[in-house]
Amino acid sequence: MGFPHHIEASVRAARPWRHPQELTADPFATAAPAFAPVGPRRSRLLSALLTVVLVGASLGVAFGLGELLVRLVVPQQLVIKRPDIWQAVDTLGWAHRPNVNTTINTGERTVRVITDRDGLRVGLRGRVEGKRHVLLLGDSFMEALQVEYEQSVAGLLEARLTSRLGEPVAVRNGGVGGWDPPQYLMEARRRLGREGFDLVIVAVYLGNDVVPRRIERYPPGPPVDVPIHRFRWPQCFCSREFVDAVLYPINDFLKGRSQLFNFLKQRAGTLRMRLGLTAEYLPTDLLRREANSPRWAVTAQICRDIARLARAHGASTLFVLIPARYQVDTAAFYQALRGFRIDPAAVDLEQPERLLGSAMHGYGLDVVDVLANFRQTMRGGTRLYGEVDSHLSPDGHDLLEHVIEPMVTARLPAPGPRAPLQRGGF
Repeated sequence: MGFPHHIEASVRAARPWRHPQELTADPFATAAPAFAPVGPRRSRLLSALLTVVLVGASLGVAFGLGELLVRLVVPQQLVIKRPDIWQAVDTLGWAHRPNVNTTINTGERTVRVITDRDGLRVGLRGRVEGKRHVLLLGDSFMEALQVEYEQSVAGLLEARLTSRLGEPVAVRNGGVGGWDPPQYLMEARRRLGREGFDLVIVAVYLGNDVVPRRIERYPPGPPVDVPIHRFRWPQCFCSREFVDAVLYPINDFLKGRSQLFNFLKQRAGTLRMRLGLTAEYLPTDLLRREANSPRWAVTAQICRDIARLARAHGASTLFVLIPARYQVDTAAFYQALRGFRIDPAAVDLEQPERLLGSAMHGYGLDVVDVLANFRQTMRGGTRLYGEVDSHLSPDGHDLLEHVIEPMVTARLPAPGPRAPLQRGGF
């Protein structure tokens, strides 16, 4: 018996005709989406991208865990650079800004930096006034941004001379990072013409203060000891340009943010020397080939001019030779020989004191050589230089002050009225 024609037509309209094989299939099955097959090249690209993502994520996790571990187990100092401490100065090049009150960290510890109205570094008590005045000239070793002012040679002298003599002694710290003897002479002209001094102490650092020629004018700009590296595209395909344009900016970014980076960097010192990725250097003054250089006579003549200028203003002078770290720290010296691939026979560790000292004595200058004191103290296990920053440690400043304090005391005049300030120059 069949269905009426109108009912059969309605059923056919609602259910389209299908092939007989389709009738045997699962009525509840859903048809698979029709995606185009992935080609071999696209598959390889997706696989490579996935690998890069996984490797990047793994490295990120590893560095994160390493950073956490270093901070917990062997915490490192994060470097805080403060180029705004200095300002450009015509002829002199650069000097401290006046009335600064901030902090800095060169890799050893966070330190407070305060300057007075003249841009001279002072302690927390501010500028000290007294009947006796001492002018201290030098570079970053006297600037001493690695220690608190009270731990520096200037601060220690100020406190201990005051205690020894029973009245305030004003020590004006004219040390500025990156300066050399021609700038010491320029600064002496500026300071001696403004304020009366009884003694001028000139600290000559034997790592880079022995200069081959006089410079009468320095271009105004940032200090050479605090370079500012900004990321830029390399201008040529050479290693030095790549380091300056890319690696140094990355280094500056990480050393202020990653303790893990500073930890690894410190322990790769020799490798960085060999690759030219370090600011460390073996001072030229230690090389025997410089024995006949004019640098010894030139530097001694500049020091002679400082002494003459001080004498014209009624002040005596005392020159202190500050040894370079490699002259005192045997382990650091041999690491430098390996890292820079220098023949030990090419180096004379006593050469600067011997040659410069002889040239200065020839002009009748009052010279203090502290190399023997430093070596003896270092052999006793006292660290006189920083572990990260190779400037003097608090113990180094303390030792240096103890050595020169009796000499400074002997050269200060007895209390009394100050002679009128002479306005003459040299």
